[in-house]
Amino acid sequence: MDWVDEKMETFRIWIRNLPIKKALIAYLCIAAVAALLLNFATTQVCERWMDILVERNALDTDSMYASDGGHYVYYHEKGKLSAWEQTGMIFLQEISKWCPFVYTVITMLVFASFFYRKRLKKPFTILEGAVDRIGRKDLDFTVSYASEDEMGRLCASFEEMRKSLEENQKEMWKLVEDQKQLNAAFAHDLRTPLTVIRGYSDFLVRYLPKGTISQEKLKDTLGLLAEQCGRLERFSGTMKSLRSVEEIPFHPVRKKSSEIAARILGMVDALNMAKEVRICYRNQMKDQKLYLDEDLFLEVLDNLLSNANRYAESHVEILTETEGDILYLFVSDDGPGFSEDALLNASHLYFSEGTKEEHFGIGLNLSAILCRKHGGDVSYTNCISGNGAVVSASFRIRKEI
Repeated sequence: MDWVDEKMETFRIWIRNLPIKKALIAYLCIAAVAALLLNFATTQVCERWMDILVERNALDTDSMYASDGGHYVYYHEKGKLSAWEQTGMIFLQEISKWCPFVYTVITMLVFASFFYRKRLKKPFTILEGAVDRIGRKDLDFTVSYASEDEMGRLCASFEEMRKSLEENQKEMWKLVEDQKQLNAAFAHDLRTPLTVIRGYSDFLVRYLPKGTISQEKLKDTLGLLAEQCGRLERFSGTMKSLRSVEEIPFHPVRKKSSEIAARILGMVDALNMAKEVRICYRNQMKDQKLYLDEDLFLEVLDNLLSNANRYAESHVEILTETEGDILYLFVSDDGPGFSEDALLNASHLYFSEGTKEEHFGIGLNLSAILCRKHGGDVSYTNCISGNGAVVSASFRIRKEI
């Protein structure tokens, strides 16, 4: 029986994988053979019944016995059929006449229905369900039909189309998310430069009318304002042409460590003028040339300062130092520090904690991306002694990056 079952299964698979045209011809041939067999069987039965009727009505002799002991023979001729027998003969003849047509129609209808149910219904149902789900913008499914015929290939093509739509949808949502991230980064990175500009502007408004600003100080202040405006202009121009944060350009050049320290100090002075929190800066960089993208470095500093200012109680500290071919930037504050949840998720793009309306994950996420462009990374922890958080950013400052 196992051998028979195996052969039957092989035959079913062979039939299932036949092209639809060949399968339809095979079903029609089977239907024709079935019709012929039924017609033959029915004709034989009808002929047999007609023969029986004829035999019953052939010339026959019935014997009857006389009462005086003699034997009388009564001959009765039965050459004619009775009315019901004639009706039966006509009925059998009509059956023989019409059964080929009737059986052909019936078998064709039966096998057509069988063909549809076995070869077309399932793939049509699969495709109909797929179209319905795609219409509802649901692409989380698979179009699968185990056959090598045209319907199987159609389902396979439909599955390829679904995969393509799914990939396009993912790409579209990625573009939307990238644009959202880019917009958030743009808004986030404007905070510190604008605060610096406001600080210098307040300084000029306060002291310039009094005439207490020397020409040298005024020149330096206006120069710093021009630098911040230039940064904003370059940043705005760059962001217009980007599709994602990862596309932010990376252009390192040779810079003296003293020049970087002076830029940081100027930013700190302006922020202190804004009177948000007190910021102090310690420079422990060696006097050396750094291969550094200054704008990228300052954007990271902006982000870390922005987060620190929002959570600090009274002061923020910045520390820069070099070790080997790495430049380290540390920003610490005296705020509540990172919670356990924040330590796990602070760099997630839209992570927020408590009642803060803003997502400090934007700054850390963006900073991490920018640092990795520079061969470094971002890490964060809580102060070992007392309250506060410490965020460190590293940058590779050798040319081989």
